[in-house]
Amino acid sequence: MIKMKQLLTEKKELDFNTKAKVRAMTQRNNHTEARMLLSKSMGAKKFVKFYKAMSELNDVFGGYGPELNKLNQKMEKELYKELNRTYSNAKEIIGSL
Repeated sequence: MIKMKQLLTEKKELDFNTKAKVRAMTQRNNHTEARMLLSKSMGAKKFVKFYKAMSELNDVFGGYGPELNKLNQKMEKELYKELNRTYSNAKEIIGSL
């Protein structure tokens, strides 16, 4: 019998279509959009909000300045931790970013 704790902590694998979309976005230099798609697929509202805000700030400032880049790097670490907790193929996902 499967215990409830195992069900809750069991890692899933990101589906092929989402991985392909993330890879394509990254190749077209849409890194923020790729991360937003991953955040949505994880159901992580915090990251979705962050990457939407970063996208808006990128439009306003015409790119990432040093301050925004530093903030993005800080959130990147948290995103990677969440990916590792959620997906069994997290290394593959992070490699495609």
